[in-house]
Amino acid sequence: MSAVVPPPTTPKNGLGTAGFVLGLLALLFSFIPFIGVIAWPLGILGLVFGVIGIIRARNGEANNQGMAITGTVLAGIGLLICVAWVGIVGTAANEAAKQSESLGVEAQHSPVPGGISADASDAPIELGFGQTHTWKGGESVQVSEPRKFKKSNPYELPSGARAVEVDLTITNGTDDEINPVTWDITATHDGRATQPVYSDDIFANAQIPPGGTLTITRGFQITSDSGELRISVQPNFFATDTVYFHGPF
Repeated sequence: MSAVVPPPTTPKNGLGTAGFVLGLLALLFSFIPFIGVIAWPLGILGLVFGVIGIIRARNGEANNQGMAITGTVLAGIGLLICVAWVGIVGTAANEAAKQSESLGVEAQHSPVPGGISADASDAPIELGFGQTHTWKGGESVQVSEPRKFKKSNPYELPSGARAVEVDLTITNGTDDEINPVTWDITATHDGRATQPVYSDDIFANAQIPPGGTLTITRGFQITSDSGELRISVQPNFFATDTVYFHGPF
């Protein structure tokens, strides 16, 4: 009587194959910013299925150990890339938060004459000439008392026109270089917009190192009558707050 030969067992290759497919998808999606968030579950499932596939292959229950190992490796690489993305996004978010804070303002000055405080959150920042304002980012500026504009050449100012000039002393309290050429500096006189006087200094382009100080001069053509002069200063075009220096001239 011949012995009964049991039918061959079908290899249980399903989980190893699934681990390979999921690991491959996890690796591909992990390179795509934001959309690659779906690589997390794919990578975790691919890793789990791949490991189970390897165990089955070693126990003789499956014959696709190479595919299971490959899937496990691909899933692991995909997860590592996802972790790297988290670090990159976290760093970018911290830098954005610091930049946002630098655009805010923190008044560090004495009260405006007359007892009007410039610290009210919703009130405009009003200072007198000669006072200093410091933004939260570390930049500070002091605007001097206004004086009659001194022409350095006959083409700077039309004949008979009246102009004023002030010195702006900028101190860099940040950790990076700053350049006053990007600052927005405007003026009004007696409630009317003024025109800048295009002297050589208006195009001053100089880097201020951290801790450094630079003084620049700005001139403005004003009305012929006396009135209130208001100088507005904004350290960059993205700043949400502007400081106003004012006084009679």
